[in-house]
Amino acid sequence: MAEPRSGLGLALWSFVVNGALYGSLLSRFAEIADRVGAGEIAFGAALGAGAVGGLAGSVLTPWIARLLGTGGAVTAAGCAYAVLATAAAWAPNLLLLATALVVLGVVDGCHDVSMNTLAAQVQQRSGTSVMGRVHAAWSLALSAGAALGAGAAALPMSVPAHVSIVALAALLIQLGSWWRTRRLLITPEAGPEPRPPGTPAGRLRRARSVLIMLAAAAVAASYVESPGQEWSALLLSRGFEATAGLAAAGPLAFSAGLLVTRLLLDPLTRRLSVMVISTTAAATITVSMLGGLLVAAADGPAWLALGTLAVAGAGAGPIFPLLFGAAGTLTTRHGVTAAVTASIISTCSRTGGITAPVLVGALTSVTGLATVLAVMAAGGATLLLTLPRAVRRAGG
Repeated sequence: MAEPRSGLGLALWSFVVNGALYGSLLSRFAEIADRVGAGEIAFGAALGAGAVGGLAGSVLTPWIARLLGTGGAVTAAGCAYAVLATAAAWAPNLLLLATALVVLGVVDGCHDVSMNTLAAQVQQRSGTSVMGRVHAAWSLALSAGAALGAGAAALPMSVPAHVSIVALAALLIQLGSWWRTRRLLITPEAGPEPRPPGTPAGRLRRARSVLIMLAAAAVAASYVESPGQEWSALLLSRGFEATAGLAAAGPLAFSAGLLVTRLLLDPLTRRLSVMVISTTAAATITVSMLGGLLVAAADGPAWLALGTLAVAGAGAGPIFPLLFGAAGTLTTRHGVTAAVTASIISTCSRTGGITAPVLVGALTSVTGLATVLAVMAAGGATLLLTLPRAVRRAGG
């Protein structure tokens, strides 16, 4: 049996590949939308189509993991992501862009669930929290990808050339990680599984109650992260009349905020309760986005709006690690497998991802791009009502 450290290495590199590819695309979305002539509604619909693909990939992953194993599913999805990411960058019209985003979404959904499943399995075996560091690795890679995208936009370098270079590097990284750990096989520990306390019916009722709250929090979190990552460049470009370089820095600022708090999450959990962390995180999102609305109402500068996005990213940083960590307790407390719990959280977040781009696109076409900030503030307020209770019930 492979050591947990080997599994952690494969998981870390998978998070790096996923984040770098996603960040590279995010930083060039404004230029991609302009090239295919997409307005706010059309671009939102294309992003929504990609989210539908992601939802399908999330639902299918437990079945794929049973066929290929967790390590096999992670590797196959990561390589496919690297190959297919170039399709969106090269798409010459809106229809082909939407098609590319759907296929890419399916692969991304599978990659997301399988790499979180792998991290959860390593965490269970090692007895040490790893969700903070793997999600921090994703955020660091996303920040690096977005920074490269901002630099490429400022040069300027064409979107297809930039994304193709990043995709080739990501493919080599994923293949190299697979080669080093190709004998890795994550299987249940030998011997009888620990029996969660209570009757099966009682465990099921408790699991359903926790999952309902986790689902509501996951959907709300997607209404923060999806606009913050996918619409920030367009918001700054068209809403605040920012230059191409500053607009491309929008996803970078948001992802940098994610990175900072995810790097601090593991040390903080040793000092503070998850209730305190989750409440503070949700409140930070809400207050920062209300501040962003004030900047928009006062016709403030683009750099100040960029700052509010960075603070919102810092608030959003702990959210999904906390959600996946809370869902992971269902395995030992309620007998639900890691692949299923990760699939549930990812599916719920992607359900929000399906509706968020369409809703944001429709609202911004009527009320202006500042509505992006209002949607994110509403997501933060919903998290403030649901997340602390969800993590408390899951850990109880």
